[in-house]
Amino acid sequence: MPTQAKIQEVERLKERLERATAVVLADYRGLTANEMVELREKFTKEGLEYRVVKDTLARIAADEAGIEGLSEMFAGPISIALGYEDPAVAFKLSEECRKTYSPRYELRGGVFEGALVAETEVKRYALLPSREELLAKLVMMLQSPMRALAVMLKAKIRELATVLSEVAKTRPDEPGETPTESVEESPAEAPAPAESAPEAEAEEAAPAPEEKAADEPEVASDTQQTPDSEDEPDSQEETEAEKQQEPQQEEEE
Repeated sequence: MPTQAKIQEVERLKERLERATAVVLADYRGLTANEMVELREKFTKEGLEYRVVKDTLARIAADEAGIEGLSEMFAGPISIALGYEDPAVAFKLSEECRKTYSPRYELRGGVFEGALVAETEVKRYALLPSREELLAKLVMMLQSPMRALAVMLKAKIRELATVLSEVAKTRPDEPGETPTESVEESPAEAPAPAESAPEAEAEEAAPAPEEKAADEPEVASDTQQTPDSEDEPDSQEETEAEKQQEPQQEEEE
């Protein structure tokens, strides 16, 4: 009659089998106690659970967990490695331990994400890349075209910069082209127009208003004296004519 301890052990094992993504069975009977301790530490370090179970209880737990064909693999004392995240890790580490402790440590098969794995297929599943390896390969595959695109764009930008520099060197030597500095010259620095010089000379040649006012009386005095000089001969002619008329009048008298 099953005891309460055995019932609880079956329940615990059933729960672990249902939750595990990978289960690897192995025959450990050739290992020493120290080697078993080392083996358990290796699996624990990788985040795996390593347990030694009784075959009778393991068959019951496998049947209750609904994993077909797993109960037939339990024959005699069996150890199981349980993985709850990456299923490939449990198979890889189990294969490494088999190579290390062979022939005293032999694999009996297992379960890979719900699929039953036979004893002869354990090595093939152990060669599968882990999740970290797959992610690293995916990153490399994504980076390769991006890196190639970046290199190509960098080369094109370098070629464009070279062409622009060559154009900048040849453009000033072309005929009819004015330097760019003359365009940037400010209006304050531009030379004055040529018409400003004659206007300045005209302003210098024109007399000041005060000088014109000073010369006007002289012109007026000249005009006033000229009529007097012209009237003097007329008055002399009149006196001579009067003198000639006076003897004639006396003779007539």
